[in-house]
Amino acid sequence: MEMQFLADVDLVCEECRGRRFKASILEIHYKGKNIYDVLQMTVKEALAFFSHVPKLTSKLRVLEEVGLGYLRLGQSATTLSGGEAQRVRLAAHLAHRTTDNNLFYFR
Repeated sequence: MEMQFLADVDLVCEECRGRRFKASILEIHYKGKNIYDVLQMTVKEALAFFSHVPKLTSKLRVLEEVGLGYLRLGQSATTLSGGEAQRVRLAAHLAHRTTDNNLFYFR
């Protein structure tokens, strides 16, 4: 909870214990991990975990190639720095493999 003139207070939900999902959702596992576990993975960890899923790894690989392999999959966009947010947008654009002739210029 953001407080105007006092220190911010973090309240943890008693039901989900901060995991943001109902118990019935957290009971579902894929290769030993639930959705919370997957969202805690970094891009680099997710690349290894989902190595057999080409559609997913192609998107994740672009994030790693632009230097964002350390980001967590469930990380809030509001916690990204300006440069990280810009690289996420760039990765999203690069992941849409179009036939357009695009030129990217970096300074």
